[in-house]
Amino acid sequence: MTLIIIFIFSVIVLAPVLHAEASQEADAKAFKKAYGLILEEKWKDAHTELEKFIGKHPQSAWIDDARFWQCYSQEKMDYLLEDVFKCYDKFVKAYPESKWVNDAKANMVRIAYKLAEEGKREYEAIVKTLKADEDIEIKMAALYALEDIGDEESLEAVIKLYDSTEDRKFRARIISILEDFDYPEAVAKMKDIALTEPDPYLRRRAIHALVDMDEKEAAEVLLKVAQTETDPKVRKEAIYELGDLEYNKAVPFLVDVAINEIDLTLAKAAVYALEDIDTAEAFTGLQQIMAEAKIIDVRKAALLELEDIDDPAAIDLLKEIALEDSDNRMRRHAIANLGDIGSPAALAALKEIYAALDDPALLKVLVSAVEDCGEGPEAAKILYDIAMTSQNEELARRAVHALEDVMDEGDPQMLIDIYKKTEFASVRKAVIYNIEDVADEIPVRFLGEILLEEKDPQMRRVIIHALGDSESDDAVPFLEKVALEDEDKRVRLEAIDALEDIDTPKARAALLRIIKK
Repeated sequence: MTLIIIFIFSVIVLAPVLHAEASQEADAKAFKKAYGLILEEKWKDAHTELEKFIGKHPQSAWIDDARFWQCYSQEKMDYLLEDVFKCYDKFVKAYPESKWVNDAKANMVRIAYKLAEEGKREYEAIVKTLKADEDIEIKMAALYALEDIGDEESLEAVIKLYDSTEDRKFRARIISILEDFDYPEAVAKMKDIALTEPDPYLRRRAIHALVDMDEKEAAEVLLKVAQTETDPKVRKEAIYELGDLEYNKAVPFLVDVAINEIDLTLAKAAVYALEDIDTAEAFTGLQQIMAEAKIIDVRKAALLELEDIDDPAAIDLLKEIALEDSDNRMRRHAIANLGDIGSPAALAALKEIYAALDDPALLKVLVSAVEDCGEGPEAAKILYDIAMTSQNEELARRAVHALEDVMDEGDPQMLIDIYKKTEFASVRKAVIYNIEDVADEIPVRFLGEILLEEKDPQMRRVIIHALGDSESDDAVPFLEKVALEDEDKRVRLEAIDALEDIDTPKARAALLRIIKK
């Protein structure tokens, strides 16, 4: 009985829902079919399907879409323009919240413009009222229509619209549209906006648009703006654009800005622009900035840009700064830049710098720079020498870690030499940590011998761990001896764990002997 009641309830309650869902699915399919014909530009067939859709699904969520495309297809089918205009007008009034309203308004203005040109004076009022109409949406619609027409008369109208409105958003849109007009008058207007427009935001918009319209004209205007502009943001944009245009004539001005400008942002912008220009004159300018700039961060910015300049002279200059500059910050950045360049010439420069350096802080930067140059015997020799000879423990340890990245795999002899010579426990520990990654096979005999000689319990545990990782029977005698005889309990326990990790018959036999003892 309960099942029957549930069934009846389901039919009563769910049937309308299912019917609604089916209806929604039907209208979506019907509109999709009509819209597919629109995309295929089969205007007559599309118009027919849209008429059917509107008749069958007047409450559909797609009804406003259908009404808009009905008007659009009428225009494509060469209906009388007056009738198409009325279709759009009716649509706008019926569906003021539709996403297609702005498109419909734009089409109305475009049609009105054509009808006015054909001598139908009643449509002139639609175009003329644009100047006095305070409705920004209508003005935007007119603007889109004029952009689509794209002739000289339309350009003149667009320029007049710019001059007659004070609305910032509208003016910004006009600047974007002016960019699409391929006429000298459009370029001239954009230049005028860039130079004389009171609003800095609009001047910046004009600068960007002008670059896309005419690079030659833009370069001259940009230089003038950069020289005379009072707004820092506009001036910065002009400076960046000069770099993007690679305008070599701007080099003297940019060098002067970088050296003498008190605004750090503008001074650095000039440096970045010089790097983008990337000519011999720009390189000379960067050299001058590093020597004469009043702000240390500007000198640093110029220094960093040398990394991206493909000129052997850049390496010589970086080497000179690393060796001779009075500011250690500049020397550090010069050394790091050589590492970023990473070429054989840069590595050779680092080798010369190393021979002359005695400052541990700079040597630490040099270690990283040599590592950045990549694998090879020359880099390995520098790092090996630092690790072997440095009296600075942290520096020697860093050199060991870096050495592992650049030395040839398979031959751990350099690391073995360092372990035997160094007096620093942290350096010896670094050797043990890295030797596993360098050697084709973990040098068990070496590790076993140093294990028996090592005085530091902590180091003995590190060595034992490495022996356990070897999983070699050759490690078993060393580990067994330590497990039985070492004076440090933690060391003995570590040796037992290592034998367990090796887990061979020989290791298990050693563990049994340890138990019997």
